Amino acid sequence: MTKRLLPLLFALTSTAALAQAPTPDDPLPRLIQERQQLVQEYEAANGQRNAFLANKPSKKDLQEVVDALKGIIRKDTEIVRAVQAGTLRKTAAVVAENQQVKQLATVAQTDQSSTRERFHDLENQIANLQERDRQREKKLQDLQATADEATAARTSRELLAATLAVLSVGLLLYVLKLRGQRSVAPAKRRK
Repeated sequence: MTKRLLPLLFALTSTAALAQAPTPDDPLPRLIQERQQLVQEYEAANGQRNAFLANKPSKKDLQEVVDALKGIIRKDTEIVRAVQAGTLRKTAAVVAENQQVKQLATVAQTDQSSTRERFHDLENQIANLQERDRQREKKLQDLQATADEATAARTSRELLAATLAVLSVGLLLYVLKLRGQRSVAPAKRRK
């Protein structure tokens, strides 16, 4: 999530900085300087007086004043248009910035949702693994109990077989002893 957000944040901050800072090709400072020069020309033209007309401006002087005022008005119109264009550029930058913020929010929500889904999937996998482990443990205990029973049964069979073998050997010895006494007794009788 952080890997996706960092480039968008950098783009957002650079867009905001561009929207606030005047651009090098911004005509406004140049237009204001030209207007100041026209105002100085107007003041110079307005200050001219003709000595022949009792220190009153001549028709030519008045025409220069009018021309200077028309130049100032034209320059003011250019300045207004430049300000409007700058405002439009800044508005477009703000709109673009808002769209980027919305995209960032959408990306963040998507990342958060996918992280939540992954977390729930992992929780389910953990629960499944725990259940399997519990079932395996139960099966292992059942098998151990069965093995213990089989071992006990085998041990009791072996003990029974050993007991029977000992009894058989004892019985065989007893039978042989009895036969030995019977064969010795007829031999004594024969004598």
